[in-house]
Amino acid sequence: MKQPLMLLLFVVFSLNVFSQNSESPKVTFTAGYGLVTVPQIIEGVSDILATGLTGGQVYYDDAKFSGAIILGVKFKANEKLTIGVDGIYEKFTKKTYSASNDAYLGSSKGSYFTIMPRADYYWLNGSFFRLYSGVGLGVSFAKQKFERDKDNKTILAFNATPIGTEIGTKFCVFGEASFGYNGLLSMGLRLRL
Repeated sequence: MKQPLMLLLFVVFSLNVFSQNSESPKVTFTAGYGLVTVPQIIEGVSDILATGLTGGQVYYDDAKFSGAIILGVKFKANEKLTIGVDGIYEKFTKKTYSASNDAYLGSSKGSYFTIMPRADYYWLNGSFFRLYSGVGLGVSFAKQKFERDKDNKTILAFNATPIGTEIGTKFCVFGEASFGYNGLLSMGLRLRL
């Protein structure tokens, strides 16, 4: 309980320091949504491997993913560079069947919660339109439950953004084409203070 409280106090203090007497925004808050994420790819590949390892006796169907829900904060390091952290959450469900008689064997559900520090370099940094690239590296806590069996793993998380855009001043929209835990395509809103 102390660690989240200390982190919250640190963030609030940092926001006050960075937002005082500034002409250009020093802090950016992000709320976004990403599609086609690494967790979706991981689960798809694991389903293919499991089907192959069982000799085709088991197959998976009805997979549903929430997509990546992204919350983040970025701090301005200089005119071209921001450093921050993203929190990403994604959940999924899928059903398992026997290939021999299509009998339902059970359902699986799970989630990925990711903490990922990131850095973005702004190629164009205008007051209304911005173009950037970025990279993030962190950790993802993966949980999965199949009937009574549970599995928890901690895995390396990453995100590479070759191109991202922000349009707007204080409130802006963003879009990113990337590969990683944020998704191949992510978009959302940002508040720049």
